[in-house]
Amino acid sequence: MVHERIKEGMLRIAAIGTHENGGTNRVFGSENFSAGQKEVLRYFEECGLETEIDTVGNVHGILRSSESDEEIWIGSHIDTVVNGGIYDGLLGVIAGAECLREIGKSGSRLKKTLHLVGTNGEEGNAMGGTFGSRAMMGLLPTEDPEYLKTGAEFGYSKEALLQASGGTEKARCYLELHIEQGPTLDTEGDQIGIVTGIVGLRRYRVTVHGVSNHSGTTMMKDRNDALVSAARVILTGDRIAKEIGNNFVETVSLLTLYPASAAVIPEKVVMTLEIRNEDEALMDRFMQWYSTEIREIADCEIEPLVSKAPVSCDESLVVMLTEICEEQKLRYRIMPSGATHDGNAMAMKMPIGMIFIPSVRGISHSPEEYTSWEDVYRGADVLYEAIRRLAL
Repeated sequence: MVHERIKEGMLRIAAIGTHENGGTNRVFGSENFSAGQKEVLRYFEECGLETEIDTVGNVHGILRSSESDEEIWIGSHIDTVVNGGIYDGLLGVIAGAECLREIGKSGSRLKKTLHLVGTNGEEGNAMGGTFGSRAMMGLLPTEDPEYLKTGAEFGYSKEALLQASGGTEKARCYLELHIEQGPTLDTEGDQIGIVTGIVGLRRYRVTVHGVSNHSGTTMMKDRNDALVSAARVILTGDRIAKEIGNNFVETVSLLTLYPASAAVIPEKVVMTLEIRNEDEALMDRFMQWYSTEIREIADCEIEPLVSKAPVSCDESLVVMLTEICEEQKLRYRIMPSGATHDGNAMAMKMPIGMIFIPSVRGISHSPEEYTSWEDVYRGADVLYEAIRRLAL
């Protein structure tokens, strides 16, 4: 494989929406995303692939087998967060394209069709994260009037959302190459991460109530300050998550105070609680423990917002990737993914496998996101060999 073409291709697409601070902006629904989508389509064509943009904006590239309509899916996402880096998502799209270009040029007889996809809306957005992959897997809530209303605002009719699904009965597996987005590989000096599974994710709206009053005339002993109670709730969740251990993570964000006034004691605080882990039983345990404790220290309500179950990577794909790393004499680590990916949705319809490469200092979703090109090329070589073994 011509490694330099991966770098050239990534920089070519990353230039679309680049901010003066170095951040990349191909956000879902933006003009930059549309431009990036069209450029990825052209790139796939240059790689000798049959191309299509589906009804929800995913870009497809096909290298067809004359022997079988069974498919090996490969891919990642084209969109970015606001001021993101150049590697997140784009790595898997461009490396996948170059793998297929190389296989196509070799003239090797394909036993399975290779189906590359650059997805739309993997990052969080108004239609929900992993939008494009969920659409392809038929997982969108297309009977929800509010969801359809939001879709219409972005130009997606119910028919378009439904039309994107199907064809997965031919898929035999999905492979994705991605940066780790965490510090483990970089810190431990490992070159490749072989992913065992993708964590589950749950989000809740937590509302803490108090009593509003004048901030100057209400003495401390007479206060019921919702923000003070919310602080205790936050510290409680942090403590419980640490006590559970087992790579359990908990985050509180998006705090809103009512009323938001310097001279008024807050009567209500609304915040978002997020928990992630590979084990749903641990997430259940956290919520039971958390709910019991915070109701003892505050007048509060918990409302579920998002729930994505953890998914496991296919054991045979993990074994195959391990064998490849050992043959290529690479330092590898068997590990879970703490971030969600398109694989969460793909796993509902087909076996999945994921390859990680290091993120320097674990930084991602930032202009400072960086992975050495040597690591990029190593990851691409592992992906290429995996595709070759599955399809040739």
